[in-house]
Amino acid sequence: MRTAVMTATMLAAAAGLTACTEEQAYCVDLAGYVASAAQVDPANVADYAKILGDAKKLRESAPADVKDDWAVVIAFAEKAQKAGTDRVELARLSKETGSVTTAYSAIAAHAKDSCKVDVPALG
Repeated sequence: MRTAVMTATMLAAAAGLTACTEEQAYCVDLAGYVASAAQVDPANVADYAKILGDAKKLRESAPADVKDDWAVVIAFAEKAQKAGTDRVELARLSKETGSVTTAYSAIAAHAKDSCKVDVPALG
């Protein structure tokens, strides 16, 4: 009996050591997102919709440090998606790029520092 209890305790401790933290899971998902985003053609509606959906999933799993930044970036991307090729609406959106750039920079810095993931520069 004592051996069984000791074995169970050791297995539980080992599981705790190998368990993935929420931030580690976010980092793994972020690395996959960055790899997928590199293959996206923003002009392709299906590609844009998929990567936007993936970004929304990241926003939900993001650590508190960058959760609001993800919300800013996603809100802008949704507005751009809705604007489509409407030049007037796209011109209006161009005035919001400062806050989006700031949020994206925070995401990129967190990715590099906490996840060791390089997020490509906007451009």
